Amino acid sequence: MLLKSIPWRPLLAGLLVNATCPGGLVAQPPAARLDVGSFTISVNGQRVGREQFSMQQVTTNDGGTVEVRSESAFGETRTALRLEADSAGTPVRYSVESRRGAELTLRLGGQRVRGRFATLARSSTGEAAREYLLRPGAVVVEDEGVVQYALLLRRRALAPGAGVTLPSLTPVANSQGAVRVVLEAATDTVVIAGARRSARRYRIVTATGDVRLVWADTDGLLLRLSIPSRGLEALRDDVPR
Repeated sequence: MLLKSIPWRPLLAGLLVNATCPGGLVAQPPAARLDVGSFTISVNGQRVGREQFSMQQVTTNDGGTVEVRSESAFGETRTALRLEADSAGTPVRYSVESRRGAELTLRLGGQRVRGRFATLARSSTGEAAREYLLRPGAVVVEDEGVVQYALLLRRRALAPGAGVTLPSLTPVANSQGAVRVVLEAATDTVVIAGARRSARRYRIVTATGDVRLVWADTDGLLLRLSIPSRGLEALRDDVPR
């Protein structure tokens, strides 16, 4: 559940210093690359944006974590995201920065602290600090973004038709709930850069009831995302290497 605003602001203030801006990030130890690439995003068949991403295994003071980074352009909005998660996909650290043109519209930082997830956000409407109860297996699922779904599928062994329900956090919208992940088809095909690629198709239902269709290869690497209610499609530009 969402808990009330929290008083320990000095700890949270440091989250915004390093929020996504590359110049503010501390040096990381050597990492093992898991995936890197980009997606072209279209709405009703018209290209509207692009998302570049990387995913790597890193070793930190918290142990082994997966770090996901992305930079996306969607219309006039530019968003940079960084998410560190443990082996279950549960967030350890999180930051988002969004701009519309030259205007900074959101800067949000979050960190796991003693079984809870604390965030501090600054936007055009002011500043808000929040604390969420971090339930086992909780994952971050924002309304926007493509690569975030990789952590929902990573190491997720499901039989066709089977599914799993996970607690979810949506820090940008200041909400939490649950997300349902179902393997709809173990054998499907996605065409990427003219090449046919074998894929598994998943149906993901967010806490608001919105449906996403996600295609990934047998290693869980993302290939395609579809959000039927928005007419949105995100297709990988090149096959995973």
